Amino acid sequence: MTDRTPKPIDPDQLLNTSQAARLLNVKPNTLAKWRAGYGADGPRFVKIGRKVCYRRTDLQAFIDARTFENTAQSWAAGTRRNGSGGFG
Repeated sequence: MTDRTPKPIDPDQLLNTSQAARLLNVKPNTLAKWRAGYGADGPRFVKIGRKVCYRRTDLQAFIDARTFENTAQSWAAGTRRNGSGGFG
């Protein structure tokens, strides 16, 4: 019999660009643009050689910093850029 107990999530787990994009619900190309400094400030990333990774904790912090209770908070925080909200 297989143990189906979910494994605890490691907050320091490194995710590749595709995994991070899936978690944020954006395209991998959007993360590449953010890394290059275009558009919104993207999440922090780790560079190991030529490989780019994202810590799960950094992605969660990125999400938390963009979590609001109403639209007015979003506008006050300056996350709305060109009507796109800075995402995707």
